[in-house]
Amino acid sequence: MSDLEVTRDDFRRYFPYTPTALCIKECARLSALRSFPLDGPIFDVGCGDGLFASIAFENKDVWGIDINEDELRLARTSNAYSKVILGDVTTEELPRNYFKTCVANCSLEHVPRIDLALKAIFESLQPGGLFLTFVPNRDWAESLLSYRVLKGAGATGAARSLQRSIDEFFAHRHLHDQAGWENLTQAAGFEVEMVEPVLSSATTAAFEMFLLPSLFGLANKKLVKRWTNFPALRRSLSEPVYQLTCAALASGDTTKTAEYLIAARRPGKI
Repeated sequence: MSDLEVTRDDFRRYFPYTPTALCIKECARLSALRSFPLDGPIFDVGCGDGLFASIAFENKDVWGIDINEDELRLARTSNAYSKVILGDVTTEELPRNYFKTCVANCSLEHVPRIDLALKAIFESLQPGGLFLTFVPNRDWAESLLSYRVLKGAGATGAARSLQRSIDEFFAHRHLHDQAGWENLTQAAGFEVEMVEPVLSSATTAAFEMFLLPSLFGLANKKLVKRWTNFPALRRSLSEPVYQLTCAALASGDTTKTAEYLIAARRPGKI
């Protein structure tokens, strides 16, 4: 299972530049995204530093948008984009009927006015254009070992408090079940083709296992605006860490619980 959900090639490309916990999640999303055609021009909403795009959208015409100036500075040097926009997707003036594909990789759940974000994406797509977004399952944190231990010990209230604290830490402003995400997307005018669970419970458990050492990456990000400082050194460590990741994934639950992948289209024909 791990070789399918987190491939060695993706891990080796991602790990030098990101903490292990984040790397696991992003590589699993890359695997899930590969079953869809990604025709350009592509709009990457919440593009971050451009690392995901450089792997997912190789040799495509891609525009990126993000509100974080430090991330956009890295995105500009990533060679992943033909154009990057520093701005808020809900208020930025975007080209209408332009993109064939829009991808939002775990970004929309952080946007206060997600309805306006979906409206802007809808209008920027060509008729028939494809919209793909990863969004969290409302109950994703229930797969964390710490949550399960607390609940198993009868401390349900403490488990729920932990769940709320984690979602607050990750700034999850919007959390829905499968039907909730589908209704929200349909309300923006999209024709929803699927809202499917992706990323196994095992990825959540592995994410938690590597989260503590990954917090050093978060501290580094705040200090020097990068997750890691020595990518060449980390590259030499990628194989042993990948093997640890595979072992963690193989020992976990393969049920898809962590996130949903929504595939929807703007009505009409390209």
